Amino acid sequence: MALTDFKTIDDYLASLGDENRTGVQAICDAIRRAVPEAEGVISYQIPAFRHNGGWIFYVSAHKDHYSLSCPPPIPSFETFKDELARYAKTKSALKLPKKEPVPIGLIEKMAALHASHNLAQAGKKCGKA
Repeated sequence: MALTDFKTIDDYLASLGDENRTGVQAICDAIRRAVPEAEGVISYQIPAFRHNGGWIFYVSAHKDHYSLSCPPPIPSFETFKDELARYAKTKSALKLPKKEPVPIGLIEKMAALHASHNLAQAGKKCGKA
């Protein structure tokens, strides 16, 4: 059983200290600007954004970094590999160090790419592609 029971992204944000809240809010705002029609939800007790039947990103704060994660494959990891080379990555997550400015423009481009990918995948499922 989870120690928390967040119902909304605002609930999650309210539970964070100032530094974490500012960083996570900036990331969430960047995703919303890039994909205004994305639905913001709580999944696995962290903020997540979904669109056209797929995920844009999960967002979370950790001790030394913010994390953007998504079930693989993650199209932005390949498309933006040069810009992402400086960051630690796993198969499903990108770690953004808190000691550096959050790369808002890059997050917006990545989120927009995920939305386009989700739209293409939805079209394939419907036999439209």
